[in-house]
Amino acid sequence: MASAVRTYSSFFHCLYDLPDMPNGTFGAYSVFRAIDSRDVEQKPTALPHVHDFAVIWDDDHDTRIIPVLEEMLMAGLLPGVQFIGEHKGTLTIILAARTYWKIDVKAYAQRVERLTSAAEDYWHVRVGMYDHSPGQLHHRQQCDFQELIGLEIDEEHAFLYTIDNMWNLGTKAWISVDSPPLPPLARVSRYTMRRTPNRPTGPPVQSLFFPKPPSAQTGE
Repeated sequence: MASAVRTYSSFFHCLYDLPDMPNGTFGAYSVFRAIDSRDVEQKPTALPHVHDFAVIWDDDHDTRIIPVLEEMLMAGLLPGVQFIGEHKGTLTIILAARTYWKIDVKAYAQRVERLTSAAEDYWHVRVGMYDHSPGQLHHRQQCDFQELIGLEIDEEHAFLYTIDNMWNLGTKAWISVDSPPLPPLARVSRYTMRRTPNRPTGPPVQSLFFPKPPSAQTGE
């Protein structure tokens, strides 16, 4: 079972931490939460948005990615990032497909490459995209993972899809506590998030790769 969640940054919060796997096998990742006044298309918003994303670690768990992520956050380049990982001098960023098609991807990659100097190194940047819409697990029409994990495409997609589904990654508008309550059986948008009351739920069911997300505040 994963150990206690560690602190990586004072700029964003680690929700879940699986920093390494036995025998160097794949599967290590951490989920982070940041706050930014930009939407998923990286456009400024009147109110802050909640942004959850996953760092996929390689076998050396290179935490130099953290200052790069801090620079990205402060530059307004973090919204839209679903998955990110560094391996052998290459930083791979997987954006939400909606983000990918709304920004200048080449200019984005060039700017992030300059920001990798925060790691006291130079990392080449590759940018792919991810679409979690129904059917994309099979069709992958807007999914390009740029060999983020290095698995066969079906395995890679299934692994990333499961992380996304468990943690509801992405950029979400916050619904304040004084907003009108939702009607019974109303479907909550994936791109919104509101505080939910604490209720006894019994012992959480967890697995090594995919633990139960925290229940105090959830976005759907």
